[in-house]
Amino acid sequence: MTVTAEELEAEGWPIEGQTAHWENDNRGLQQHKFTSASHLCFHLIQKTLREWWPLRHVHDFCLKLCAIYAIVDFRFGRDLALWLWSKWYQPGIPCRFGNFFAKLVVCHYPDSPRTVLDLLEAHRRICAQVILRQLTLTPNDYQPLPERIDDRIDSLHENHENYRLEDTFHAVFIVIDENLPYEELLHRVRNDTDALGHMSVLLVRTSESHDLKTGPVDFSSIESVSEEGDGNVDVRRIALGDAVDFILALHRQNTANDG
Repeated sequence: MTVTAEELEAEGWPIEGQTAHWENDNRGLQQHKFTSASHLCFHLIQKTLREWWPLRHVHDFCLKLCAIYAIVDFRFGRDLALWLWSKWYQPGIPCRFGNFFAKLVVCHYPDSPRTVLDLLEAHRRICAQVILRQLTLTPNDYQPLPERIDDRIDSLHENHENYRLEDTFHAVFIVIDENLPYEELLHRVRNDTDALGHMSVLLVRTSESHDLKTGPVDFSSIESVSEEGDGNVDVRRIALGDAVDFILALHRQNTANDG
């Protein structure tokens, strides 16, 4: 299934500077626009990891199969979102509460985590923050939302119980580290619908796979050269398309017997 930007725009989906949350009912996909571009990507520096996040940031990480950390100046968030949508979405998937394949995290600032091991620590802190905020609401979380942020709910605490981290989110993440010239990558993306799928990335297995019903993540089926890591992390360099396929298969196996 291939979805183009033109098809989404024709259906009224937001393209530039914003993303959408979807809800599936008898009328099909219903669009819920957000005016903030933070729902498309999250900008990460070390200071951010020490802060108490607003609930809207916490919810943005929930119901995503993985995080994608961009440690280079990656300007193709819109194209990546459209391409991931075409890979992830299948008829019958209930699209609600912002669920999607991935959360893009931008890490190309001087104070951003940049190495795999630093990203691993940042990833663990993000997971811990989200889990803590799932259990802890503050008075600010009950304040009305600013106008036009979301016309479905009055405040972010509503439906809070529906937001959770996916099991695969703990266990694996992707790193975009291929620092191609902007013009070269632009040419590839504009002339090849699967150019992003061919992009070289790192697929990282953490040691946090205890919640997976299928057991620890196994990279033995991946034909790739191992990258940097230690006894608690396994890193493989593969094409982004192969990394996405691996995580989708892992998620489907893990949820095969869910009701």
